[in-house]
Amino acid sequence: MRIQEHFSDGNLLRIARNNPVRSVGVYPRRNPSRERQRPVRFNLSIIVPCRASLLCLLAICLLVGCHARRKTDRPLVFFPPPPATPRVQFLTWASGADEVEAKHGNFAQFVLGEEPAIKRAIQKPYGVGAYNGVVYVCDTKGLGISRLDFANHTYSMFGTNGPGRLRKPLNIAIDPLGYKFVVDSDRKQVVVFGPDDAYVTAFDVPPPCHPVDVALYENELFVLDNDETCQIVVMDRQSGKVIRTLGGPGGEPGLFKIPNSIAASPDGFLYVSDTHNWRIQKLTRQGKSVWVKGGPGYTLGQFGRPRGIRVGPDGIVYIVDGATELVQMFDPDGNVLMRFGGPGTAPGTLGLPSTLAIDTTSSPYFKEFVHEAFKVDYLMFVASQYGEHLVSVYAFGSFPPGYKLQASEIQSLPPTSMDKGIGPVRGDETPTEPRPGEEQPKDDKTP
Repeated sequence: MRIQEHFSDGNLLRIARNNPVRSVGVYPRRNPSRERQRPVRFNLSIIVPCRASLLCLLAICLLVGCHARRKTDRPLVFFPPPPATPRVQFLTWASGADEVEAKHGNFAQFVLGEEPAIKRAIQKPYGVGAYNGVVYVCDTKGLGISRLDFANHTYSMFGTNGPGRLRKPLNIAIDPLGYKFVVDSDRKQVVVFGPDDAYVTAFDVPPPCHPVDVALYENELFVLDNDETCQIVVMDRQSGKVIRTLGGPGGEPGLFKIPNSIAASPDGFLYVSDTHNWRIQKLTRQGKSVWVKGGPGYTLGQFGRPRGIRVGPDGIVYIVDGATELVQMFDPDGNVLMRFGGPGTAPGTLGLPSTLAIDTTSSPYFKEFVHEAFKVDYLMFVASQYGEHLVSVYAFGSFPPGYKLQASEIQSLPPTSMDKGIGPVRGDETPTEPRPGEEQPKDDKTP
């Protein structure tokens, strides 16, 4: 069955709505005049068990008093809304340690003391990757990789010192073994970290270059360069040796104008977000054009500012649009399927999204947020550069045939008319080619 048969037009955001004080005992004073003064003696047989009991009590406080956000605290958001069959559910979001690490309850804070006020959070995200419950975010202001571990509820960073110190990490690709390939535009390299996040090596991208994204397929790295060369540099992933180059500057199929992102599909095709040509392209690994889709505009199938592009295990192509703050979905033949996200501040919306990651290994760590009847195929992690929700987590999947969501489970935000177009986030102008000498939008070239 064709992928497109599972989808229908329309997209409306739907959302579901979803310490007693213990008295202090007061005891009568003892009259010291009626008591004999006795020497103080310590009974070690009492002190030792008391110490052990205190430690046990503290451990219980940490287990009971520590808590993360619960499923009941989050609204349920689906795309598209009923009566169409929902295929994407928004699950949760995170911007740093506050959303990932467990929090101490009141009693645990009393025993342990107040937590430090230093806020550990992502400063300005761009690229994002995910693997086995851990989300890796390229922080272009924090100059490192933020590590949000949803499996162990910890937050940390790496790539901030030593030979693996990053200067401007833009995007990240992760292979099935957990090796991480980070493209750094200032180092002009692909920096490799191992499964333990330790630095392994770095590959130079031939100058002149401004590498912005990297994709993996078998033993090859595909590095996207959006400098004046506007090409794809194909490198051996073991040695970093340049094997060939693809593309070049221009508007014809197979050529690019300030491209932003590249992805490789499971069947070995390349997909490029050709930003200043307002389109996406599908290519063979030898650079031959398969199809070109898009054009300037704000309706489905058009783009105001196409940015990050990724491909799911089912072949569905996901493309982030920074102008409309939406993620559009296409089938492998380039047919439009649906969209999700959108501008706003509510959970499930996006704020100048840059790119996304698709992962099949992290679903068990987010199941508490999933509707009990929704079967998850894989997760999508979308990075936003502004707003409260810097990393938004979505699930792609389906409900059982015939399943109907109850009206009490969902609530909608104001709809956007698809017939009139999506519309840009700021202003209502139509995308146009920049005039000679006109300053380029900063986030097209450098985030």
